[in-house]
Amino acid sequence: MPLSVMENYLEAIRYGNPEYVPMTCEPIWHIVSFDDIMRMENWTDRFGVSWVKEMDGVVPFPKGNPITNIEAQIEKYRFPDPDELVMDPEAIVRLNKVDRGNMLVMGHMYYFCFERAWALMGLEHFMTAIYEFPDLVRYLLHEIAKYARGVFDRYLEIGVDAVGFTEDLGTQKAMMMSPGHVRDLLLPEYRYAFENVLKEKKIIFFHSCGCVNPIVNDLADAGVTILNPVQTRANDLYQVKRDAFGKMALEGGVDSHLIMTGTPEDVRREVTRVMEILKPGGGYICGMDHFFPDMPKDNVQALWETAKNIGRYIP
Repeated sequence: MPLSVMENYLEAIRYGNPEYVPMTCEPIWHIVSFDDIMRMENWTDRFGVSWVKEMDGVVPFPKGNPITNIEAQIEKYRFPDPDELVMDPEAIVRLNKVDRGNMLVMGHMYYFCFERAWALMGLEHFMTAIYEFPDLVRYLLHEIAKYARGVFDRYLEIGVDAVGFTEDLGTQKAMMMSPGHVRDLLLPEYRYAFENVLKEKKIIFFHSCGCVNPIVNDLADAGVTILNPVQTRANDLYQVKRDAFGKMALEGGVDSHLIMTGTPEDVRREVTRVMEILKPGGGYICGMDHFFPDMPKDNVQALWETAKNIGRYIP
């Protein structure tokens, strides 16, 4: 009997026996979030960070930073309480109607740890503080991780199958922090925040744009289940596949810049190239490595048609 879409997806991310490469266009996920996790407008969040929405179709960007001087301000700063988060009653009604036999539920959070730290301080202030005030930075990151762990615990209470979050660590050419700083400052907090999620054997969906090549092994060892979006122009896909194989699934990998600027034939060649690298042995979900508003419909269709045609593991 053929696997259901959800069963095939779970087989793929667990390096089991999927029938085909799953695709990000498949209706797998029902996403839930507490109020005030993110708003698609200009607003100020529970951390005191001010967000400005500058373009339709994309999330706002943190512009107002409440801790610009960590030495002078951290002692008086009060972190928000995850127990005070509430969920829209209509979201709870929708959650209760989800067909759990065919869909997975993910509790989502924006700006996990590194992102949250620089949103609080401003990127330049945070990066400078790593060298000038390392003990205060450790304190800041641990308090952020305590909040994230609390949010994840709240999601576990409502019965999610996964937690997901954004944590952009890379630029187009390299990581924003050295791999050594990631291992020293961030990885211990990741493990702390993930602890109860892993005890419950739930999925951890880690989104990081940019270059993550140097820490793929570290993320897998910390318990990450799925790494997204595997930005192809910023990473060596062969190395990412080698380092993640058997331990962590990969989602994305198809060049969104090419989808925006190329032809359907260009897209078909790109999907074929990426499949040849990331498909073997499972652990891959095919999709674009970024989403942009107004992507050419013919190119998007070429992506999904090609992925479906060449993505099968069995005849």
